[in-house]
Amino acid sequence: MRRLLGSLFFRLALLVVLVVLASQAFTLWMSARQREHLLADQLYAQVIDTLADLEGALDNLTPLQRVDFLIAYNRPGFPRLLPAASRQDQRFLTSLPSLGQSLQERLSLGMNEPVTVLWAQQTERQEIWLDVQVIGQRYWLVMPVGRYIPPSVSPVLLGGLLFSLLAILAASVLAWRVTRPLTDLAHAARQLESGYKPEPVPPSGPSEVRVLAKRFNRMAEALDDAARERRLMLAGLSHDLRTPLTRLKLTVELQQNSQDKDDMLADIDELSRIVRQFVDFARSEETSRREPVALAELAASVVARFRREGMEVGLRRGAEPEIEADALALERLLTNLIENARRYGRPPVRVGVDADMTTVTLTVSDRGSGIAPAQRENALAPFERLAEHRGTDGGSGLGLAIVARIVKQHGGALFLEDAPEGGFRVRITLPQAATPATLLPAP
Repeated sequence: MRRLLGSLFFRLALLVVLVVLASQAFTLWMSARQREHLLADQLYAQVIDTLADLEGALDNLTPLQRVDFLIAYNRPGFPRLLPAASRQDQRFLTSLPSLGQSLQERLSLGMNEPVTVLWAQQTERQEIWLDVQVIGQRYWLVMPVGRYIPPSVSPVLLGGLLFSLLAILAASVLAWRVTRPLTDLAHAARQLESGYKPEPVPPSGPSEVRVLAKRFNRMAEALDDAARERRLMLAGLSHDLRTPLTRLKLTVELQQNSQDKDDMLADIDELSRIVRQFVDFARSEETSRREPVALAELAASVVARFRREGMEVGLRRGAEPEIEADALALERLLTNLIENARRYGRPPVRVGVDADMTTVTLTVSDRGSGIAPAQRENALAPFERLAEHRGTDGGSGLGLAIVARIVKQHGGALFLEDAPEGGFRVRITLPQAATPATLLPAP
């Protein structure tokens, strides 16, 4: 919900809706005011005409004839002229509606004297009682106002509501048409961030968005070309170095034993390992085919290989998860982590496999001091090596970079942290489903 409320689509639609509703409310208010003034004018004219007719009819009559005339004149539903004492049996509203106030102002202004106006709310009808003077006597002129009262839901209000609904629908469609290309761009950017080359985004929408889509497509193509050239360069360089290294190692091994022979062979093995890391780093950029992988079995295979080399490493199989992944990439990932623990940590090294309903967790821990918190984010960058190891261990600074890239391609998260039992731990979480996600920064 928070994501929807903060989206450009919602804000555009809300802006148009507010503008439409505000304009409709103002229009309805102006219409109601105009209608009220028109009704007040009509009611005022009817009151003046009625008073003029009554004065003309009563002017030449005797008091007894006037009583008989009013008895015949006063009929329900029509204007009536009642004696002043008739008010005693009536119930009036405590406050005048706006129509009564407008009539009172017009009559007081037209007659040059204050006019008392009362509003009687009957069960089936509404009437206005006017305190008037006719032929020198005070009377109550009762005017029915039922036809002046608008219905509870006027056609203007219904029309305004219908127009507002149509305008809101049109605004939603317009906002969707404007923001849909931006949504496609955001999706493509997430794919690019996760290490995948996105499909070209179709240029659509406003001209600025079309230009943005075209430039994004060119940028994605340029990045893919640069990555392809870098992979070719690293793979070619690594391939070209393997042959002379193999020949050099064979030459050294055939020489007589000397004090420097073992050191030379160790240096050649170190160079060969660095070359393999270059190859692994180049391969880690490639999008490979996913297949079901039993993570605990894969970890057991890698751990067994290091044990055969004499390393003290244990495996804790807290679960037996099966995930969609690149088995070779995960094997390179675990190999690099255990190799780093052997080179820079202290035994014992422990590998753990756990799982819950949505994610699997792979951990590699040792008893060493690990990486300082301030350096953990930089340690994931390619060719980045800690100051205390530069020039002393023969490393290339690609081990954690390869791990970070593989985790990112599998939609997981990588954490470098202090182990609860002491030492240092690398914790990796991978989704059960094969959906790419953003690599989370190390805490």
